[in-house]
Amino acid sequence: MNLLIIQTFGEFPMNSTTQKLTFSVPLSVEAHAIAQEYSQGISNSVKRKQVYLNTLAVYVVDNYLQCMGFATDWKESDSRNKLATKLMDVADLEVKGIGKLECRPVLPKAEVCAIPPEVWEDRFGYVAVQFNSSLKEATILGFTPQAAAEVSLSQLQSLEDFLLYLSELEVTKSPEEDLSSLVKIGQWLDGVVDAGWQTIEHLLNPQQLGLAFKSAVSMTRGQKIDLGVQFEQISVALVVKVTSESESEVDILTQVYPVGQNVLPEGVQLNISDESGATVLEVTSTDEEDNWIQLEFSAELGEKFQIMVVYGESQQTREFEV
Repeated sequence: MNLLIIQTFGEFPMNSTTQKLTFSVPLSVEAHAIAQEYSQGISNSVKRKQVYLNTLAVYVVDNYLQCMGFATDWKESDSRNKLATKLMDVADLEVKGIGKLECRPVLPKAEVCAIPPEVWEDRFGYVAVQFNSSLKEATILGFTPQAAAEVSLSQLQSLEDFLLYLSELEVTKSPEEDLSSLVKIGQWLDGVVDAGWQTIEHLLNPQQLGLAFKSAVSMTRGQKIDLGVQFEQISVALVVKVTSESESEVDILTQVYPVGQNVLPEGVQLNISDESGATVLEVTSTDEEDNWIQLEFSAELGEKFQIMVVYGESQQTREFEV
C-alpha cells in the first residue's frame, strides 16, 4: 500500500476555505514495472511514452480510490488490454458499481489536462494526474465530470467534490442488495428465517419499541436499510412481524424505525404492493416527530407481496411469499 500525502496549493493561509487539497502518491518500483510491462514492444517512442504515462496515471488513481474505500477492477479496464493501449490513447479504470473513470496524465509544467476524443464517451469522469520531473511521485489535482479537448488545471473540481460525486454515483448506480430473492415469510413461523433478517434486539433499543410491540407475535425480524445520498443519507430498520390466524392466512405488521436517531425525518414512505406491483397500502412520516410508521394487513397462503421503503429518490424493495 502506497502512502498518500495530503498537499495544499495556492497562496492562501492554511485555514482558508478556498484552499484545495491534492493527493500525492510515490511511484514505486511496482508502478514502474507495470508501466514497463504494458509499454514494452512498442516501436514508436511517442506511443511508448504515452502508454507508460497512462499506466502510471491509472496506477495512482487506483491506489487512491482503494485507500478511500472504493472498489476497483483495473484488470477489466481497457488500459490493461495491450491491444487496446496500442490502438488508442486510453487510461481508464473500472470503478465497481459506477463505471469507467479516465485517469489523464499531466506533465510537470503543463497548465491544462488534455483529453483525447476517443475517450469522450463511456466515462463518468476524468481525473488529472500530474507527475514530477523524475517520475518518482504523482499528484492527483482534481477532476471534471465532462469531457473537453483541454481542461485548465485551475478549472478542475476539487477532490472533496470528487469523493462526493463518487458516493452519489455509487448510491444511484450500484446494484442494491439481493432484492430479487424471495423472502419465504410463511416459513418464519416454523423457525426457518431467511438470511439477512435479524432479531430486533440487534437493530433497535428496547425503549424504541414502545406500545407497538405489546401485542403477541409469533415471529419478528428486521433489516437495516440505508436510504438517500451522502449528506442526506439516513438509516432505518425495516421490521416485519408475522402471526398465524389460521392454516391458510397470516397477519403481518410491518414497521420502519429510525436507526441512530430518535425520530424519522419527514418524507419516509412505507408501501405495500401486491404481486402485480399495484400499491395497496402506504404511509408517510410527517414533521410531527414520528418514532415509527407502520402498516398492518393479512395475506393468504401462497400469496406474494412487496414492501417498499422510500426516501426522496432512493428506494429499497423486498419481495415476500407466504
